[in-house]
Amino acid sequence: VTVLHVDDEPGSVDLAAAYLERQDDRITVTTATNVSDATAQLSATTDCVISDYEMPMMDGIELLSTVREEYPELPFILFTGKGSEEIASEAISAGVTDYLQKGTNVEQYTLLANRVLNAVTQYNAELRADTERQRFQSLFDELTQPAVEVEFEANEPIIQAVNSAFEAVFGYPAADTVGQSLDAIIVPETDSATAEQINQLFRSGEQLDAQEVTRQTEDGLREFLLQTAPFDDRTGGFVIYTDITERKQREEK
Repeated sequence: VTVLHVDDEPGSVDLAAAYLERQDDRITVTTATNVSDATAQLSATTDCVISDYEMPMMDGIELLSTVREEYPELPFILFTGKGSEEIASEAISAGVTDYLQKGTNVEQYTLLANRVLNAVTQYNAELRADTERQRFQSLFDELTQPAVEVEFEANEPIIQAVNSAFEAVFGYPAADTVGQSLDAIIVPETDSATAEQINQLFRSGEQLDAQEVTRQTEDGLREFLLQTAPFDDRTGGFVIYTDITERKQREEK
């Protein structure tokens, strides 16, 4: 975890760097005592920025705005000796990741190290989720099987997008389905309990490979193999259907 710590007092950044690296050996701290040095050192390998508030040339909130122009989601922690409700409110409004007042005890640096690690862990999880979504999205557009992208709202799988194969097989236009509950549109009442079990597994991040289900299409009930590809953040994912109606009919015959 590479941290850039910006403070115009050399003693403060050196002390914080020593304590942070001692608190957790995953943390490596580079320091800057002015804004120009900070912006020069900031790079794609920086995992988190810690900044004082009151500095010459540019305060911590203004530095945050500068950092956000190039790295919109990079964790940024305001670690300042000048604390007030007004500054805290300004920092939160500006989009600071965390706000912490300086202290003279070791526990304050332990708390700072924990805040850094928590912020970076969440940031990296969001990056992985975005990468996974982009990968699935490219596959989604190429699939010849019906596919749906959903996000869960109050435990309901709300349709975000459907591919052309879904429109062709199920017969429901994208304009009529996006924003609606997937279950409300295609799950028959007799299959609602099974659908809820699938949703529970989906929300827990478990992937289904070949679940046989019955679903309602514009032309009536059809049999499908259902596959799920949950997002890493468990907010939703993709559902892919393989129509096995004719195969099932042949087997029964």
